[in-house]
Amino acid sequence: MGVRAVYSLSEFQNILKEAGKRLVVVDFHAVWCGPCKMIAPVMEELSNEFTAAIFLKVDVDQVRDIAGTYQIRAMPTFVFISEQGEIDRMQGASPGGLRTKIQNWVNYLGTAEPAVKNPKAANAAEKSWLQQFVRYTDQVQLYEDEISQTLARSLIPLEDYLAKVTVDGKKSDFQLAKMLMNWFHDDFFSWTDTPICGSCNKQTSAGTRSNGLPTDEEAANGAGRVEVYRCLNCNKEVRFPRYNNPIKLLETRNGRCGEWANCFALFCRAVGLETRFVVDNADHVWVEIWARELRRWVHCDPCEDIIDVPLLYEKGWNKQLVYVLAFAKDHIMDVTWRYTFNRQVTSKKRNKCRPLVFINFLNKLNDRLQKSLPGDRKKVLHDRYISELIEFIWPWNNLRKNSTENQGRSSGSEKWKTERGEAGSLPPITIKPTKKEIESKVFEITYDASKDEYTRPKDPDYATKHWQSQVFEVENVFRKIEKDWKKAYLARNEGAEKGVLVWKVDLAGLKIKEISVKATSFKTGSGSILAVACCGMQCVRLPGDGTARIDNVEEAEYLELRVELSGGNWQHAQAFRTDLSESEPGLRIRVELA
Repeated sequence: MGVRAVYSLSEFQNILKEAGKRLVVVDFHAVWCGPCKMIAPVMEELSNEFTAAIFLKVDVDQVRDIAGTYQIRAMPTFVFISEQGEIDRMQGASPGGLRTKIQNWVNYLGTAEPAVKNPKAANAAEKSWLQQFVRYTDQVQLYEDEISQTLARSLIPLEDYLAKVTVDGKKSDFQLAKMLMNWFHDDFFSWTDTPICGSCNKQTSAGTRSNGLPTDEEAANGAGRVEVYRCLNCNKEVRFPRYNNPIKLLETRNGRCGEWANCFALFCRAVGLETRFVVDNADHVWVEIWARELRRWVHCDPCEDIIDVPLLYEKGWNKQLVYVLAFAKDHIMDVTWRYTFNRQVTSKKRNKCRPLVFINFLNKLNDRLQKSLPGDRKKVLHDRYISELIEFIWPWNNLRKNSTENQGRSSGSEKWKTERGEAGSLPPITIKPTKKEIESKVFEITYDASKDEYTRPKDPDYATKHWQSQVFEVENVFRKIEKDWKKAYLARNEGAEKGVLVWKVDLAGLKIKEISVKATSFKTGSGSILAVACCGMQCVRLPGDGTARIDNVEEAEYLELRVELSGGNWQHAQAFRTDLSESEPGLRIRVELA
């Protein structure tokens, strides 16, 4: 059936009138809402599954009268209607929750149609395509072998590295992975375009390559295929088995991206790093490690000796990534959205498998891998899964500036970071509620552009000077003081098309009662200001008065406020404008805890 876009209130009312007792599901969305984009393909699949219902979508910025009629404040919001009256609603991008509500209301209203073919079942073409990923669930288990890890550890100058990456008794997983990869790239592994002839030590030519069958010994070491070359110097046959067993790679120490990532993943596990083997459905593989101090997965490409540059392939190599899967010992994750920026282009290319079938495939593999896990580990994986989905909402989270250096600055003294050239000019700051604030059940932070300071009413000791001191991300922004008009505000740099400010508040492990955000702005001429607050699986665009609340979020990894200044001249869009003499905070973030 598909999801129908509605462009006017009269059109909307006519559809409801014609629908009668049938269930109408309305998706209120916005182009700036990350969760809306994530749930959109799910809505399309549900519309094909529940053909008895009518599915509509309304852009809240284009059809304000419909959004106003239903008092829509957070996106996405799904409103359920029957006989022209609202019967239920749901906020947030929860595929499972949305499906359950639709199923329940279709059954209750008695409009369900006869059972149809399971929409999650893969057809023959989809099964064939999905099967290629199954083998990686077995491959990553090889990294858990204690003998393999012990052998790998014996080859690493581990004590030296641990001493260098440990400050005040805390180990930096990011810095350990970085140092390990530098050593692996420079001193341990080597790249093979074509193999060296063992008889005359001459390089073979790619033009002599043919495919051969692995011997029993090669197959026992994981070689599923063998490249065979002919030495042009001595006419000897030179074999290049493509080994998949990381233990064998500790011996051969050469290969292409598959061998590099495979062997490096074993080293990562050997030093205690949680590790994923990442497969790009095109032709590349790499590794991710979990950095505890950053509380996120970090991209590591040992072939390039590059860490935490997820857009390297799309922006640097001009690769069109479509499906990128990460395999760990106890879970699988679709991480495509970490490595892509243009979501619309990527989504259109994901046509190898229907979304519901793909999700079902991943869920079944995860169920199998996690069947025997203890409850506490399952909770850790679930919390990380939610956190990762939230991370994927904003493609800007994938951008890095001087990325290899800028990451890892969340731990260690300034001296420690400066010695390594990693101090940077503006590290990303995640604001964390203090013990006092948590005990008071209120976290609040304000910023006054006149005084250029942040205050923390519930814990004044954490007040800071300068607007940059608490931002997570900033681009093309400066603080302006107008002495003649006696005003102060933040604006984008002159000549810049857009200025960006992002604040991030760590809410992990906290029970949330209510969130309120204030971000005042002033615009004139063709100036434009977009302020969006995201928490959990929903986003709210701040209205003209700059104040908004986020409801129905009991738990979330973080709250993110993003402000974009654009349009007209630089002074036509101003954030937090206030008087120099009688100032008041233009920014206030307040989280009441349960």
